[in-house]
Amino acid sequence: MSSTWEAIGLYELGMGRIHGITGNGLHGFDSVALYNFTLEHLAVTAYASPGFWIGQMGLSPVPLNFSETISSPSLISALKDDGHIPSLTYGYQAGAPYRKTKIAASLVLGGYDLARSSEPLTIDINTDVSRALTVGLQDIIVTDSLNGTLSLVDNERILAPIDSSILEIWLPKSVCDRFESVFGLEYHERSDRYVLTDSARDRLRGLNPTLTFTIGTNAVTGGNTTLIQIPYAAFDLQAGYPIFANATNYFPIRRADNESQYAIGRAFLQEAYIGVDFENGIFNVSAARWDDGEADIVTIPAADRDSEVARGQGISGGAIAGIVVGCVAAIVLCILCAWFFLWKPRRMRKQSTVLVEEKGAHDALDPAPELTGVTFHELPAKHGDSELEEIVTVPELGREEHVHELHPDCVR
Repeated sequence: MSSTWEAIGLYELGMGRIHGITGNGLHGFDSVALYNFTLEHLAVTAYASPGFWIGQMGLSPVPLNFSETISSPSLISALKDDGHIPSLTYGYQAGAPYRKTKIAASLVLGGYDLARSSEPLTIDINTDVSRALTVGLQDIIVTDSLNGTLSLVDNERILAPIDSSILEIWLPKSVCDRFESVFGLEYHERSDRYVLTDSARDRLRGLNPTLTFTIGTNAVTGGNTTLIQIPYAAFDLQAGYPIFANATNYFPIRRADNESQYAIGRAFLQEAYIGVDFENGIFNVSAARWDDGEADIVTIPAADRDSEVARGQGISGGAIAGIVVGCVAAIVLCILCAWFFLWKPRRMRKQSTVLVEEKGAHDALDPAPELTGVTFHELPAKHGDSELEEIVTVPELGREEHVHELHPDCVR
C-alpha cells in the first residue's frame, strides 16, 4: 500500500529460527519516519507469523545483505550516519505495568537513561552476532515460594544471550522442573509452555515470591556479578490466541532442547536495564531503578580514543592487563639498557664497587606508576593505547668503549 515501497523479494525470517519459530517475510525498501525526520531507502519486512505476534525494530548495527548488489544499513547505523544520533549505542528496559505507577518501556538511541539504571555490570559483546549480549546465568534464588527459599540452578552451566525479541526465559529442563515444583506449575504439552490454575495463581499472589538472578560476565561461575530481583508479579501473565484458545494463566519459562536455545527474554527486562555500546564492544546490565521524576538522558559520543582518555572513562579489565604487561616489559627493558650502558667496568675496579654503582643506577630510575582501581559507569568506553609517561635516555657509547657481557650477579 505504500507509494514508496520497492520490493526485494520473499525470504525466510532469520529471527527466531533457533527457537523453532519459522515463517517467510516480504522484504523491500521503504521510507521510515521517526519523530520529525525520515530515513530513506531502508529495508522493511512485512510478515504474518504467529511466532512473532508483534512488530520488531532491530537494533543491531550489522547491515542486511540480500545479495552481492542489494543491501541495506541497519536502522541504528542509518540514524548515526544521517547525524540523528551520536553513536551506535542504546539503553532499554521493557517496562513494568504490574507496578503501581505502571512503568512504561524505555528506549534511548545514542545514549541511555541514567534514571533507569543502577550500578551496572560491564560485559564484552560476544563476537557471535546472534548471541551478542551473552551473560552467565550463575544462579536463581527463590524466596517465599511454595517450597520456601532455595536455589533453582544446581550444576547447570548456563550461558545465555539477553534477547528482547522473545518473551520467555529459555532454560534447561532440569531447571524448569524445579520451577514447576516451587510454583505449582503444570506443563502444557501442546503449547510447550507452563500453565497454572486459578487457585495456584491466587496462592502465589498471596505469598508474593521473589526471584533473584545472579548474572555474571560471560562466565558460568566466578568473576564479577550483579543481582536482579524480580517479583512474582513480573511472571504473573496470561496468554490467549494463538498460543491458547482462551485466556490462560501461564509462567514465562520454556524448556531448551540444548545449550544453543538458552535465552533470557523480555520477561527478565521488566526488572533489568541494559546499555549497549557497539562501537566499544561492551554492554551493561543492571537492576532497573524506579525513582520518581523525569528521565535523565545521558548522550554517549562516538568512540574516539583521545576524547575518551581525556574524559577519564573507566578502563576495562583486558585493557588494564595489557597496560600492566606493557609497562612491566618497558620498565624491565629500560632497566636492562641502563645497566648495560651505564656499567663501565675498569680493569682496576673491584667487583663490589661495580655492583654498588649498578645499584645506584637502578635506584635512580623512576618506579612504575601504580594503576589505581576504577569504577565502571554506564557504558564506559574502552581505554585506548597508553604510553609510558617518561622516556629514559641512556648515554651514547664513547668511541673507546667496548661491549662487555653483563656479570651474572647483575641479572635479576
